[in-house]
Amino acid sequence: MCKKYLIILIVWLSSLSMAINAQDHLSVWKIEYQYISKSSDTLISPDTKMANIAAYGRVTLYYTDSAYRIQYSPDYWEIGDFNAPHRYSIYDNLAREGLSATQQMPDLYEISDGEFPIILWANDYKMLKAEGNAKILGKVCNRLVFHPQKKLVDAVYEIYVSDDVPRISWYPYTFISQLPTGFLALYKKNVANTLLEGIEAREIKKVNVPIDFFNVPKTMKIEKMIAPPMLNH
Repeated sequence: MCKKYLIILIVWLSSLSMAINAQDHLSVWKIEYQYISKSSDTLISPDTKMANIAAYGRVTLYYTDSAYRIQYSPDYWEIGDFNAPHRYSIYDNLAREGLSATQQMPDLYEISDGEFPIILWANDYKMLKAEGNAKILGKVCNRLVFHPQKKLVDAVYEIYVSDDVPRISWYPYTFISQLPTGFLALYKKNVANTLLEGIEAREIKKVNVPIDFFNVPKTMKIEKMIAPPMLNH
């Protein structure tokens, strides 16, 4: 009889321990992307949206349905939450405040002759489902191609999406909001095919992270943002 109660006690303590651990951690998606760049034209500069990723050669994305964390290095990352008014770019011991993911700014393209930049919103990109697919990390991916619908923008984007990857809440470009699922590769090409730049997934898995993983550390200094001017849609 004592042995029976001892087994019940062990099972109960094990369940209690698991419940406590679950409260202390979040289960999130983790995708590690590697930076890819191939150019036959030495005068072409990297895309500004890829500048941080290019500098470190990689980026790791952690995300849930409502929050994300983009990790460039151990002391440099960005966090965002759809239910919060701001996102934060964190470097060393300073958190710089910015617009939240739901207040996403449009894409800007500079014109070489010094005129005003071209502004593109998500619906300024035409999405086409292209022929062919690819297998990335053992997952079959469909190829989607986005074409900016404004003159002078020399860019075409190829995105490889997989039904096995939940929709990603990190939008490096405005048109990503049109994707039905998560993506495992994103490439930018120019019309002349002299530039290929982008990111490819090298690892994807579910991991446990601390409960405050998507929050600014309480001891960190926050630099408040300056509100941007209103943009006409």
